[in-house]
Amino acid sequence: MKHTIQNQWLSVTVDEHSAEMRSLLRQTDQCEMLWQGDAKYWDGQSPVLFPTVGRVYNDHIRHQGIIYPMPKHGLVKDMDFTLTAKDEDSLTLSVRSTKKTMRHYPFPFYLSIEYRLEGKQLSVSFTVENLSDEPLPFHLGAHPALNLPAFCEQDAVHGYLGFDVRERLVSNGLKPGGYLWPEGSFPVPLDEHSLMTLTNETFLCDTILDSRHLARACTLYNKGKEPIVRVNFDSQVLALWAPNGGQAPFVCIEPWWGCCDEAEYEGEFAERPWTNMVDPKDKKTLSYTITLI
Repeated sequence: MKHTIQNQWLSVTVDEHSAEMRSLLRQTDQCEMLWQGDAKYWDGQSPVLFPTVGRVYNDHIRHQGIIYPMPKHGLVKDMDFTLTAKDEDSLTLSVRSTKKTMRHYPFPFYLSIEYRLEGKQLSVSFTVENLSDEPLPFHLGAHPALNLPAFCEQDAVHGYLGFDVRERLVSNGLKPGGYLWPEGSFPVPLDEHSLMTLTNETFLCDTILDSRHLARACTLYNKGKEPIVRVNFDSQVLALWAPNGGQAPFVCIEPWWGCCDEAEYEGEFAERPWTNMVDPKDKKTLSYTITLI
């Protein structure tokens, strides 16, 4: 079942299945800002990544020496959430651990996601509650895909991304299979205005990963370098991605509180880099915003 909240600037629709955002509509001209999931390019739209982000080495995690299978991007993207609160400007969807999740991730949890409209801004907040008597480690990521205005596959330039940085962004490299490769890191090509050009070859590297905690905001510009929408975040990692090397009608601007493994990582899940911890019977909230410009 889908639920919608709206004001004079934005309308947001969220699906109970996976708590995934299905529409981000600009009300003034009824322009759909969110990718609508054509499988020709990618059938996702804005999945929630929990309790892992990206791929873990050999598709399993370890806790106290025991191996647990873990699919790419975690578990909740395939789970049904429950609507637990809704008013004119906000809605909250929640999900809890089950016997099935415990076979993959041996931690009892309660995850709630609030979507809230405040003028031209959508705020998305994730609250992870630890239901156990031991610390709960987790990674979490957002994956919103934003449409590129007037996209044409033959165009040399599809748009631009801008960043609030004063120094050069450096992307962590990725090995085949989606594993971190620090030795393959490379500078992100930005112009004098800190803009990155989106072309059919921008993502031949697969994913651009700012894992040095530099960027705090990323703005999408159209082909005329006019700002369209801005994503603000406090995450340790920013991931940027589009399929087909970049020849796609959208770009994903992804705040990640976590990341994929380095190849051959066989350590404990709680010791992975960028791991967040929640004390027993406590909770932790992470958030990002999308703002119309």
